Amino acid sequence: MAWRLGWLVTLLACQDVPRQLAPEVCFVDVTVASGIEFHHVSGAEGDYNYPETFGSGVAWLDVDGDGWLDLYFVNGGNALGESRSRQAVRSMDTANRLYHSRLGQGGAGFEDVTDTWNAQGRGYGMGVAVADVDANGEVDLYLTNVGPNQLLLQQDRQFHDSELAADPRWGTGCAFTDIDRDGDLDLVAVNYVRFDASDPHACQRGSIQTYCDPEVYDAEDDILYRNLLQETGRLDLVDITQAARFDKTGRSLGLAVADLDLDGDSELYVANDGQHNFLYRNDSTRDRIHFTEVGLATGTRFNANGMAEAGMGVDVGDVDVDGTPDLIVTNFSRETHTLYLQTETALHFRDATRRAGLARMSFKPLGFGVNLFDVDLDGDLDLFSAHGHVLDKVSQIDAELTYAQANGLYLNHRGRFEDGSSAIRPTLHEPRTSRASATADYDQDGDLDLIVTNVGNTPRLLRNETTTQNHWITVTLQSEDDSNSDGLGSRLEVRTENLSLMRQLQSGGSYLSAAPHLVHVGVGDARFVDVTVHWPRGQAQTWRDLPTDRHHRLVQGESPQ
Repeated sequence: MAWRLGWLVTLLACQDVPRQLAPEVCFVDVTVASGIEFHHVSGAEGDYNYPETFGSGVAWLDVDGDGWLDLYFVNGGNALGESRSRQAVRSMDTANRLYHSRLGQGGAGFEDVTDTWNAQGRGYGMGVAVADVDANGEVDLYLTNVGPNQLLLQQDRQFHDSELAADPRWGTGCAFTDIDRDGDLDLVAVNYVRFDASDPHACQRGSIQTYCDPEVYDAEDDILYRNLLQETGRLDLVDITQAARFDKTGRSLGLAVADLDLDGDSELYVANDGQHNFLYRNDSTRDRIHFTEVGLATGTRFNANGMAEAGMGVDVGDVDVDGTPDLIVTNFSRETHTLYLQTETALHFRDATRRAGLARMSFKPLGFGVNLFDVDLDGDLDLFSAHGHVLDKVSQIDAELTYAQANGLYLNHRGRFEDGSSAIRPTLHEPRTSRASATADYDQDGDLDLIVTNVGNTPRLLRNETTTQNHWITVTLQSEDDSNSDGLGSRLEVRTENLSLMRQLQSGGSYLSAAPHLVHVGVGDARFVDVTVHWPRGQAQTWRDLPTDRHHRLVQGESPQ
């Protein structure tokens, strides 16, 4: 009954969408109706321990392979550890939570199956990555924590701690990718700062006690693991950070993996807090993994004013529909979200934030999660950003800013963005301290929905109820590599009579989050499309005249089903 009432609210809420938005864009909060009861525990009780304000991630995944997307929420706890835990925090549920979709069973919403699947995790949680890293046909979870990280391997619908890749530092963004294109999935994990629970620091702005600035803490190195599964026949993740020259030190939060220069391998882009960002060009061969940091040369280290910003989240997509990947980075208040458009020269970008109309709209909010996705199915990528300050008393320091902030939705009209935030209804435009965000078509109605996490609060599931005559396809891939069966690292070209679109299937992106292993493409008025898949190891294959408004599973070497 609750789900039916929630559906009624959805329909009524979307009837009032402003007419000037065409198509009629509408997102509605269906969290309660969907059965999601997760509550993030930050551990904050006035001591201002630095990790408390950063929030935690979320992942879309098909945990049991039934074809419907489930949700995994990462939780916090007490940043000072159990030895100094307070009873109030100890008594709260600080476990990560796994919610299984009931839609595939003819039901409604989601069901908490955490304990059944042994998916609680441990530690003060931050980020999450999802992949079948051991190639047993079941998806696994990698969790970054305020040390140590945890790789949970799934076996027969149970998760088990592998004790691999248990880096003890403050981990943030993470992603699986086949760095050397040998057929198995390697792991990238970035780290933030050196936080000592025994000496947490206390900071003030004048007479106001609040959270510290990042400059108070030393930056950490990031880490790159190579998977030896193809070589040895068993899962083993070996630290190759220094050998691969993935060795710059920064206060890293956001991580994006993408083939930015379209040469077939994946680059790594790292958003740093209060320091210049890193772009690692992949110069690897089958026998040698090697990266070259080229942020300065590519125009992605600084903004147009030559300034380093406080990067939080990052996403990749072809914003200007020219066939090449672009970058969007969310930053601190009064820094804007920064849009880097790739020029005609491979791996050369320009800051197009002002030209794209984002400068004014994104100047005051502090952005974290960020998603490039096609809201209205017209073929270009729109933008969602999750907002919330890191200083709980910021309004006492700057009267124009607040800790809780309204999230942003920006609609792409031929390369220029317009504010569509009023389409988030009925209560989602209400300010909260938001952090992670991820998109997925969880209800399989053809448009992309949103999940957004909030510090010390419940998440919000935003169902896309946009009214449009445009069409779409979704694609999952089956590669010939058992160790990368989902085809992570593939590039898709989707062509219609009027559109030529490029999408990539990658891990990572946004802030501390994981998207499902499928590609969603809005195709405007097209009834049929041609799709070319460039597989991770370089082969290309084309499927012609695929009907739109349906899902396609493309199997390497076979005709479409």
